[in-house]
Amino acid sequence: MKSMENKAFLSSLGFSIYASQSVQTNQDIILEYKQSGFSFAFTSLNISEEKGQQQELKSTVDFCQKEGIALFVDINAESYQRLGISGLKELGCTAVRIDDGLSEEEILQLSHDFQLVFNASTLTDEFLEALEKKGLDLSKIMACHNYYPKPYTGLSIERLRMINERLHHYFIPVIAFVPGEERRFPLFEGLPTVEEHRFLTPLQASLDCLMKGQCDYICVGDTRLSSASLFEMSYVSKGMIPLVADVPEEWRGMVFENRIDKSDYVIRAAHSRSQLADTVVKGRCVERHRGDIVLANAQFLRYEHELEICLVDLPADSRQEVIGSVAPQSRPLLDYIEAPFSFVFI
Repeated sequence: MKSMENKAFLSSLGFSIYASQSVQTNQDIILEYKQSGFSFAFTSLNISEEKGQQQELKSTVDFCQKEGIALFVDINAESYQRLGISGLKELGCTAVRIDDGLSEEEILQLSHDFQLVFNASTLTDEFLEALEKKGLDLSKIMACHNYYPKPYTGLSIERLRMINERLHHYFIPVIAFVPGEERRFPLFEGLPTVEEHRFLTPLQASLDCLMKGQCDYICVGDTRLSSASLFEMSYVSKGMIPLVADVPEEWRGMVFENRIDKSDYVIRAAHSRSQLADTVVKGRCVERHRGDIVLANAQFLRYEHELEICLVDLPADSRQEVIGSVAPQSRPLLDYIEAPFSFVFI
């Protein structure tokens, strides 16, 4: 996750809506996501099932604007020829993702009226430099990867990162898709950018894109998330990673940060000595395992009350007491706990 000057959206989280769903369903979805801190939405004019439903799309675009949700719309040569600039304006579009087939001249024309979002998966240096020579301001564009409905056709996380790092050289922010839990027809096999995310939780897939993949934004490609996932993602919208854990009740909701000079062995909570200064240590001095939550006792002198979460198995230490543990379903998230994310026990 890289801090980009071109911050088009209020949070790093987006979602997808489709005109083939009823207007009421889309409005319900928009409100669900908005309440969980999502700030932008994606829809497409290129899907065969969506064509001929422009009035439904117009109603959805209007509702997004009313609720303060930024919306970008996928177009290609066919949908552009069908609607043109005037038709896109009539729909209320303010940002368009250019899938493929448009000429450089058509793209430059669109840039006068719309925020441009390019296809990150296929965008080349040569194409960008050609557009820049013709007057396109690259500081005002974004890029968004494809999603891949067909299994085993998605990108690897390594390839995603490589593409994103190249685009960041131009200061172009990048969006990738993650799957949701309510899978979209006709295949119902998820809509991720990264193949290995197809069967991960939305939370882990999102953190993988933002941290390992160096994305600036993620967008849920499928329609809906479960209420549990929406709750978890609401923390991500505020820059926090939620960990299901067995901890003292008074620790729940407290915000901790991993130290900048992070260890490969433990997550070492900066400022925890002052945050937990009043905690009475009542743990066990035993062998420590990945996910164990540990607090230093008085024997550790000035490190007393320092909180750690084990990333690897460690031997017993009479100065370190195991207070609780991160639940198995949250342990994969430990690998993402570093700036800019803090963490919180839930």
